[in-house]
Amino acid sequence: MKRTVFVLGDSVPAPRTDAEAPMAGWGQKIGELLASHFDVANYARSAMTTRKYFTERFPAMLNRMQRGDVVLIGFGYVDHMIHNGTRYVPVPEYQELLRLFVTYIHGEGGIPVLVTPMARYAFSEHGEVLNTLGHYPRAMADVAARLGVPLVDLTSRTMQLWAQLGPTRLRQYFCWTDPGEHPLHPDGTIDSTHLNHTGAFEVARLIVAELCNLGVLDKSEVDVAALREPPMMPPVSGEFTVQSPESALRFTQRTGPAPVITKPAPGGVAGPMAKFSGSCVPGTEYLLFFEQGRYLGGTGVGGAGQWSWRRSVSWSAGDHLVQGVALRGDAVSEITEHGFTVRTDVPSPVVTAPVEGAFTGPRPRFSGKVQAGVTKVVIMERGVLIGATGVDDEGEWAFTHAHAWRPGTHTIEVIALFGATESAPAPRTFKVVGVPQDSPIRSAGATRHDCAGLCEHRPFTGDF
Repeated sequence: MKRTVFVLGDSVPAPRTDAEAPMAGWGQKIGELLASHFDVANYARSAMTTRKYFTERFPAMLNRMQRGDVVLIGFGYVDHMIHNGTRYVPVPEYQELLRLFVTYIHGEGGIPVLVTPMARYAFSEHGEVLNTLGHYPRAMADVAARLGVPLVDLTSRTMQLWAQLGPTRLRQYFCWTDPGEHPLHPDGTIDSTHLNHTGAFEVARLIVAELCNLGVLDKSEVDVAALREPPMMPPVSGEFTVQSPESALRFTQRTGPAPVITKPAPGGVAGPMAKFSGSCVPGTEYLLFFEQGRYLGGTGVGGAGQWSWRRSVSWSAGDHLVQGVALRGDAVSEITEHGFTVRTDVPSPVVTAPVEGAFTGPRPRFSGKVQAGVTKVVIMERGVLIGATGVDDEGEWAFTHAHAWRPGTHTIEVIALFGATESAPAPRTFKVVGVPQDSPIRSAGATRHDCAGLCEHRPFTGDF
């Protein structure tokens, strides 16, 4: 009887259709590396966290799994999104859910394997691969060690491979295209998270090879020749094959208006991996970008003159002045100059209310101020995300929770977000005045069900 390799996870390993090309998930490439007596069941789906998957999709997989089947558990990409309250899963909950996955699979005779999340296409300004996944890879590794289950450290393995390829080649592994480069993406797509078919196959090879090293799979069960092949070295991205790009700055006779850069906003604040976009004269073939006369990269242009571009490495903190030039046949456009400021860290928010150590009623109002440009403030208690709020143009923020707080002393942490960059937390301790849980005021109404919402019913149960 055939054994099955199940793939659980989010959008990175998930299967992709032809309509989603060139995107591909590493899970859909696993089968190309296994012997014929294996099936692959890719249960990974987009936007899945450990919490969402455990309640929505996991039971169906358990009903199909047989003894001896291998289950790859690859979560973490979505769980760590602190800026998204509906998706964020704090590390302690993430670890407990991983333990539960393993426990259920073991209980049904399956072989669970934890797979840490793949590294993104993210390089520092000096070309080093960045870890954008926070504490989650380490947290998963700790669970594997505690439970004694196999671990594929895909985070480290892909960071090593990305470093080997470098920022000028790695783009060829990702779902990243210039405008007009792919028929399904006429406006181009910049995606530093999801792989294309080439990248998905190479990542699948890393995983299957590690499954052999761990003894989960035997060499007789895999395509050993394919695993022994060195990684496919993709070509250098087209933007780095432009010959003598700096000559465009020295061109004396210019034709046509300069390209327009709309994002980041002129004089605005951007993150270290800022995405540029704008327009130019239709028929423009290519755009070149420079800073202080040094070529940074470039992009193709769509038929209507639309374009988008992201630098292959991160920007350094501080002020930048970028020059852009459009090429059309033998003609070179006027030069545009675009200034913006890059922020690589975010100061902690100022919390003005409640005052440190103060007493409040059961519905305290939190407020304060953050540095201009911060997009959101999140409020945590004991590692759990309890609320989030936007920031106005003056950097002011305010938040009141929808439910009453229990009486007693509480300590929260307020974190400011600028894109994917988090500030250090600003703690605030306060004391809530309220009716204790064991008060007879509460027990007086215990014979009746709680009312939904606000009402005037009696007797009073102690909630404000």
